[in-house]
Amino acid sequence: MSRPRLHRVSALLIRQRNYGEADRIIVLLTRERGKVSAIAKGVRRARAKLAGALRLFCHTEVLLAAGRSLDAIAQAQLIGAFPHLGEDMARYAHASYFCEMVDALMEEEAPDETVFDLVLESLRALDLGGDAPTVGRGFELKLFTHLGYGPEVDTCVSCGTEAEGGEAGFSPQEGGILCSRCRRANGAGALTPGAVRAMRDLIALPMGDIGKRKLTAAVGPELERLMRLYVDYRLERPLKSAGLLRR
Repeated sequence: MSRPRLHRVSALLIRQRNYGEADRIIVLLTRERGKVSAIAKGVRRARAKLAGALRLFCHTEVLLAAGRSLDAIAQAQLIGAFPHLGEDMARYAHASYFCEMVDALMEEEAPDETVFDLVLESLRALDLGGDAPTVGRGFELKLFTHLGYGPEVDTCVSCGTEAEGGEAGFSPQEGGILCSRCRRANGAGALTPGAVRAMRDLIALPMGDIGKRKLTAAVGPELERLMRLYVDYRLERPLKSAGLLRR
């Protein structure tokens, strides 16, 4: 069944690149259709009507016109702009990181409302002043857990027994926590009890609550190091924006 000629979507602008003299190719994460690439014609001209609603990270209602190879953006109405993301390098870097990760993981035209809402809520948490590294760890854990990539944080991924901190370990290759016995056999690094609890909390808590918390000075760097290894292992290529992240 063919798609309607015009299709209205709720979208987040996650990537863009210039095309020709005045156009721009825009990658949208939409609630209704998943990831969609579309062309915004003339958007780079002075006083272009669409320009204000088609900025990176914006939440926008977009009217897409079906094209032969690429949809065209016929209308765009701004819903939310997250103005504070550009005021702080850590916020901006993490927002870029979220968008790049979703772009890398999601296929075109594969709608997933949970992923859309997670990105939207994470951008909102950053914009409202949430601690960027804490929101970042929550985003990573929630996204990978929802997509079925783990990590496993309740039981040992090798033998299935309950794994607690102190003697527990973490292995990106195995997919999560290891008990003390399997950790020694695997040669994995140690995982503190605080890090174990933090990972479980970040997966379970709503993003709005995560935005009001801050990982401790001890746990924050530990989780950042572990999740950097985990993300790099799961993705086919390193994320450019990961190099901008700083605690």
